[in-house]
Amino acid sequence: MSNNPAVAARISEKPVLIVAGCCVLALIGTMLLQRFTHPFLDVRTFKLPEKAMEQGAMADITRLMKQLEEHPKDEKALRSLGNAFMRMKAWDRAILFWNRVLATHPKDVMALNQKGVCLFQKQDYPAAAATFSRLLDIDANNAYALFNLGVLHLHFLGNVQKGEGYLQKILQMEGVSLEIQDAVRQELRTKPDMEPKL
Repeated sequence: MSNNPAVAARISEKPVLIVAGCCVLALIGTMLLQRFTHPFLDVRTFKLPEKAMEQGAMADITRLMKQLEEHPKDEKALRSLGNAFMRMKAWDRAILFWNRVLATHPKDVMALNQKGVCLFQKQDYPAAAATFSRLLDIDANNAYALFNLGVLHLHFLGNVQKGEGYLQKILQMEGVSLEIQDAVRQELRTKPDMEPKL
């Protein structure tokens, strides 16, 4: 033991430094543990202002339209434009592009489905049903077409029995996702009680 004050001060600093070092290590350990147990903690999503999103969509549409001018049968551009106009809820414009896809590929299931959705959104229920029926002629077990026809007939075309038949067929099929099955059961629970009187 030393009576020298400088030596004594250095000796008394050691425990403080050891405690401070342990605190720093504990803090680092806690931060690492937090990072590993919550890996997405720092992920931030920034929503673009609606105007910026519209400008981006319009830039894409302009680019795709120019591409179609140079290559009028560019199927990828036609599909992209159909989907872009659907996102903008410009149903008539979207239908134009789905019709162009169907002109060269009349049995294109995806294009028929998208066109049917557009027609439904325009409240042209008979045309939507005809489009989904055309899709079923190509793919008799297409769960989406069956579901859409079921909903159309149950709630919009006044044929409850026919609508119920489409929905029941989905429940009898194998490999249908639980999500679709749940949606079918929900529709069957909310179906109208009786056929409307005409």
